[in-house]
Amino acid sequence: MTSPGVRAVRDLLFLDGSGSLVVACDSIGGIGPRPADAHHADAATVAHFAMRVPLLELLCTGATPIALVNTLCQDRDSAAALIDEFRRLAREVGIPDDAVTGTTEDNVPTTMTGVGVVVIGRRHGSPTTTRGLAGDAVICAGLPMSAPRHELFPGHPELVAAAEVQALVGSGLVHDALPVGSRGLEWEVPELARTAGLAVEWAPDHGLDLTQSGGPSSCVLFACAPDDVPRLHELVRPELPWSVVAHLAGQ
Repeated sequence: MTSPGVRAVRDLLFLDGSGSLVVACDSIGGIGPRPADAHHADAATVAHFAMRVPLLELLCTGATPIALVNTLCQDRDSAAALIDEFRRLAREVGIPDDAVTGTTEDNVPTTMTGVGVVVIGRRHGSPTTTRGLAGDAVICAGLPMSAPRHELFPGHPELVAAAEVQALVGSGLVHDALPVGSRGLEWEVPELARTAGLAVEWAPDHGLDLTQSGGPSSCVLFACAPDDVPRLHELVRPELPWSVVAHLAGQ
């Protein structure tokens, strides 16, 4: 049960009023460059993917990102590279430096990376969520990938970028969008259809592994009118993997 004016939609919170505030969050622990980390990764990569997941969830609602809050369970010196990457990615989607804030643990010695990220956005107009339409094509931009099977890093050519997601959703041609997570396309495409009360008709020649984890939202689904697929494709890098994986149909 949520408070009046607060709605949980997928992994997001919508705070309804004169316009909706949208809140998304994620966390990472034990992955990083510190002595007690279970899996090694450089700090910039950890920060990038910690922020990427909630950021893409928020962008897919059509919200404009307005603030980033990071809660870091380590001292400020060891957190500096994390904070630098948070600020860099925030600028990429229009969040100014003075809207990036957070805390570090400077009282108790720590030896492990611990990251929490909250992204806040504003969605103007009706607070209702987006919905796909019967007949829509469902595009997968990027490839489903996940560590340790794949080596992921900021700027990977087969990952859809946050700025590309922002441009696609902001085009006005996308009826619904959904990042692909650890359950893969096999789960996320029917979830997109379920939200709209529709069924899935899989494309026979999409060539993607439906069971492969999308890890840190390595790819994103977009529902749009079939005639608009070429126009949307012009908004992303030509080399970005791009496939129509399904169509939405009436039940």
